Parts: sequence; C-alpha cells; structure tokens
Amino acid sequence: MKNYALILNPVAGRGKTRKAGETILELFEKYIGQFDLFRTEYPGHAREIAAKISSEYSVIVAVGGDGTMHEVVNGMMGGSAALAAIPTGSGNDFVKMLNLPKDLEHCVKIIRENKRKMIDVGKVGDVYFPNGLGIGFDAWVVRESRKVKKLRGFLIYLYAVMKTVFSYKNSTVTFCANGRRVEKKIFLIAIGNGKAVGGGFYLTPDAIIDDGKFDVCIIRGLSKKEVFLNLPKAVKGNHTNMEQVEMMRTDQLEILSEDGIAVHADGELLGMELKDLKISILPQILEVVYHKTE
Repeated sequence: MKNYALILNPVAGRGKTRKAGETILELFEKYIGQFDLFRTEYPGHAREIAAKISSEYSVIVAVGGDGTMHEVVNGMMGGSAALAAIPTGSGNDFVKMLNLPKDLEHCVKIIRENKRKMIDVGKVGDVYFPNGLGIGFDAWVVRESRKVKKLRGFLIYLYAVMKTVFSYKNSTVTFCANGRRVEKKIFLIAIGNGKAVGGGFYLTPDAIIDDGKFDVCIIRGLSKKEVFLNLPKAVKGNHTNMEQVEMMRTDQLEILSEDGIAVHADGELLGMELKDLKISILPQILEVVYHKTE
C-alpha cells in the first residue's frame, strides 16, 4: 500500500487553491517526501478519484474547501484510507473539528505527525456528509452564494444571507425524531456533525464529531426583522437559548415536506424541492488525521 495521495481541487476557494498549489507541493516534498498527486478537472471528479484509490493509500489528503471534503469522503466510504485535509476553500467548516490551522506549513507538519482518530459521518439517502446538513433558509443561502463572484471567504456567505432574507419564505415540515412526530413551520433546520456551517455560522456549537449523535438546531418561522436582529447570535453560537430555537440530539430523524424543501449537505446543494429526508449517523466510521491540541 502506498502512503500519501493528494486530491487537489484547483478551483476551490474561488481559485485560492490553484494559487497555493505549488507551495503545497513544495511543502509536501519537504516534510512528507513521496506522494502521488491527483488534480480534479470537473465537479464530482474528487469523488471519482477517491473511490478508485480509497484502499490503495494509507492517507488521502483532500486539498480544497468543504465541497472538496464532501466529495472525497463520499468516494472514500468503504475504503481503508484515512482522510487528511489542507483547508484552502471559502468556508473550511469541517476542518474546524480537526483543529487544523490555516497556515499551510503547519498543516503539512500535522499530516506528517499522522495522529488519527475515528469520527462519525452523517448520511441522507445515499449521500454522506462529514460536517452538516442544512434544510430551509441556509440551503437557499448556498444557492445564492454560488452567484457571488467578487467576494471571498465568510463575506460570500454573509452577502448571500442578506440577499436571501428578502426572497425566502418559511416552510412547513413534519419532523420525526426520538419517538416524536410534530408539524412545524421552520426557518431552518441545521443537522450538525460539526459545529459550524456557511464559513463560520455556529448553528450547532456544542456538536462533537465522534459522539454518535447529531446536534440539531430547529429555528421556527422568523420574520425578516427577527432574522436581522438575531443573525449575530447565530454567527457566534449564542442563539441556542432563544425562544425561537429548539436544540436536540439524535442519531436519526426523518423530515417530510408536502411542498418540497431546499437541502444542502456540507454546502453542496442536494435539491430545492425534496419531500422525504431519512437522515442517520454512522458512528466512528471514518478515520481522520487531526491536530491533537491537549
């Protein structure tokens, strides 16, 4: 078995990964030595590559953002390789759970240290998600963020949030979890394996990536005024005690919508009118390289 494979998505981070590519390769040559490089060429390519090599390498290093991590994890499932990451995307939410720094050299050194642990992965239908699933408003924000060309990082999502507020309408869903079935009018539902989505909105701030449970944030239907008043709380994770918010933990849930609802997984839009979502967590199923800070 070979040691390291890099799957590098040059368009991640609105081209930031392409610019950083040579530096990353030089750092790998300096600190790691031998490795194989795979560059993605089109959407879905990272998943295809990961699926082909998931049992041929000890470590697959995903170089890009949350979308790249999402594709690579979906390709790796069922293989024997561990996942490592170099965050060069716009959001980089998943790697927050691995304690990875933005500094490229430090990140490569962490990969060389090769400290590993097993983490949970979520699943909806036949799609896996290592970080989180978003239903309602934040899925609309994902769609809007794809139209933003000039901004970078967190500003992309903040701009998309502001623009989406004026066109979004609350949705009615049937929510089934922990033996309870209720109909709710919701602004959004965030199902977190990780703590943050959208480049730093801490909707599930207490989530733990290897506890076998999702943290779920249900925000009831909000007025536009309520959105603007409370948005800063969601950014910092201070919204959990609001009367409009219900927090819960569960290992599986189902969400039904007669009219269809928008859904994203790890910032990748799954659809705008999905009607039946069966969501479960797969406990400690993926091995990852992480930064042990304690």
